[in-house]
Amino acid sequence: MKTSKIALYLLFIIIPVFLFYGCKEPELGKKVDPGLKLKIQNLHKASKLDQNITVLFKANEPLTDLHHSVLTQKKIKIKASIGHIHTAIMPASAIYDLAKMKFIDSIQGSKKFEAHTSDSLQNKPQFKELKK
Repeated sequence: MKTSKIALYLLFIIIPVFLFYGCKEPELGKKVDPGLKLKIQNLHKASKLDQNITVLFKANEPLTDLHHSVLTQKKIKIKASIGHIHTAIMPASAIYDLAKMKFIDSIQGSKKFEAHTSDSLQNKPQFKELKK
């Protein structure tokens, strides 16, 4: 009788808890670019997580009105979109909320845009043609 109680306890309490906590989704760090993670860590150390940052994220499906409302609740403002790739401005503290969303595949920090004119391209070092 005592053995059956233990077996039932294991079957209905211990095993489901182990399965629930053992089957977590992949680590959030896989979605966030390492450079962006470092920037977030530095902002955290400086207690500046309320500072706005610009990020690019890739969604795995088209964003619906529901997606937009969830993003708006988290103070994530989409500024531009091309297909499934979106540019957004948000508080640095919201990065992990964004990473937890199932429709997000990856997140990167924005890069500086460098415009090239014909003058700037002419001043670049040129490769000499190899002699045969």
